[in-house]
Amino acid sequence: MAEEGDFNLTLTEALAGGIEEAFNSTLDDWADPANSTFWRSIFSCDAWISPQHLLFQLANGCFFVSYLAPSQSKGLLFMHCVLILGFLLYSTWAWNVICAPDVFSWNFIFMLLNMGQTLYIIYQMRPVKLNKELEALYEALFQPLNVPRLLFKRLVSVEYAQVMSLHAGEAYAMQNLTRTDRLGLLLSGKVNVMADNQFLHSITNMQFIDSPEFESSRASLEDKFKVSIIAATSCRYVFWHRTSLEYLFVKESYLAAVLSTLIARDITTKLYHMNQKIVTEKGSHLDIRLPSLTSSLSSSCGGEGSLRSPAKFSIRSGGGGGSRGRPRREREQHWRRGLRSGVVLGWRGWYGDLH
Repeated sequence: MAEEGDFNLTLTEALAGGIEEAFNSTLDDWADPANSTFWRSIFSCDAWISPQHLLFQLANGCFFVSYLAPSQSKGLLFMHCVLILGFLLYSTWAWNVICAPDVFSWNFIFMLLNMGQTLYIIYQMRPVKLNKELEALYEALFQPLNVPRLLFKRLVSVEYAQVMSLHAGEAYAMQNLTRTDRLGLLLSGKVNVMADNQFLHSITNMQFIDSPEFESSRASLEDKFKVSIIAATSCRYVFWHRTSLEYLFVKESYLAAVLSTLIARDITTKLYHMNQKIVTEKGSHLDIRLPSLTSSLSSSCGGEGSLRSPAKFSIRSGGGGGSRGRPRREREQHWRRGLRSGVVLGWRGWYGDLH
């Protein structure tokens, strides 16, 4: 037992002595930095060499300037161009000054990568040319909504759209015959909307031809037009098939939101245009935006609960074609009662579906 106690005591003294020696050595290193192994481990360079060649300095200057570029397309183009110059200078310095093939190889590869990025950005920034008709369409409807030209060109490409002509008297759609499975937009000219040989209203350039029918028949591809749309003058229009648009919208959600907004605005414009033709017995026009009017009319139409199907009261008929196909007196009653209550009170839910 005595031997074991002596061994433990000796071990304790050795550990204490080692800690004390290490502590004293550390104090000596801090007191004499010139002979300090600690400081020499951090600052391993005993003598600093002179600055590198001018090519090295210019290369790093280019790197510094490139990282100050903004994040826009032109800024990215500037950044990659300056990086190309910087890596070129770096490669030249590595090949001619320090003669290091590995340094040269890496920087030359980085230069080639930046050249590829530069060419790709230039390709994306290339001017997108459109013909005169489509250029006017883009400036009138899509440019104010910040639609990129490349995206618009894709929308009107032959893969999704077709540009057609109509002569005066030629029909775009015939009542109860033409299916509502497409969406047309008038580029130039004028068309008339007729129902049972009665004139309803006109459609001019930069307006959708059949936005009410297109929106009302989303659930079915077999719905027919309840009106006839006849060209009043020589016309040019672009149209999309519903299936093509739906396929494009799956990949371009922003474009889907923009086109839904344009369709909703076009339907609203047609709605107020038709409302101007409705005159009371006193000769005044009714404003469908008035809450007092809509609340009183909605009670006669079954209350707000009956307005969940916008197709009942909007400018489209129950089958999906449009109320503008009804006889004149019945159509006026439709606008006086159901249209105001249905559109004003049920319009919010419809707009929610559009967006």
